Amino acid sequence: MKTRILGFIMGMMLTMTTTAALASDVYITQSGASLTANINQDGQTNKFGDSTTDVTLTGDNQTLDIDQVGSTNTIAASVVGATQTLTVNQTGSNNTSTVSVGSNSASGDNSIIQTITGSSNTTTVNVGNSAATDDADIDIVATGDSNTITVNENSTATMLLTDKKVTSITAIGGSNTITSTHTGAADQDTTLHHTGSSSTFSITQGGANDGSVDVTTVGSGHSVTITMDD
Repeated sequence: MKTRILGFIMGMMLTMTTTAALASDVYITQSGASLTANINQDGQTNKFGDSTTDVTLTGDNQTLDIDQVGSTNTIAASVVGATQTLTVNQTGSNNTSTVSVGSNSASGDNSIIQTITGSSNTTTVNVGNSAATDDADIDIVATGDSNTITVNENSTATMLLTDKKVTSITAIGGSNTITSTHTGAADQDTTLHHTGSSSTFSITQGGANDGSVDVTTVGSGHSVTITMDD
């Protein structure tokens, strides 16, 4: 089952639920303000966007809540605008999630909250890859083994001294790979808490403003690399 929603939407609430009987593909292209969307997908090989066609939300004051339960599911979403809240929950194995904020236009005051439960999942968050972003708050919690978490923040625009990018990652499990890279302007604060064994962590911060890194690990066999450049 494939569902495609296109158009200019303002002040709209969208709720969609699919069950395990059929895999569902959902694609949304939205422009306008004050959208609230709740997407629930249950089963295998469901898609909320994919590698060739992102779900695209453009506008201010948008809230997107995605819940996927099952295996081999895909999320690919791109948002542009101010005061965006994206909440992603994936439960199962071999799932993929890619969320991009400010990929082609300036964005600000955005919050990305992700919860991953299961093994062999891949999660990527891209913030400000080609445009200015400010006051970005990323919060990721992963429970399970062999998960891959990647955070990329990059903004070359001049920011206010009060602008801040905060990343918090909590991981429980073994053989996880976590990479968090932050470049450009604005204060950068990264916190990583991990419980488990044989995991690999790489944190890089570079920019003109202040930055901090707080890493706490419980377990053995870890590889930790921290790089901080002005």
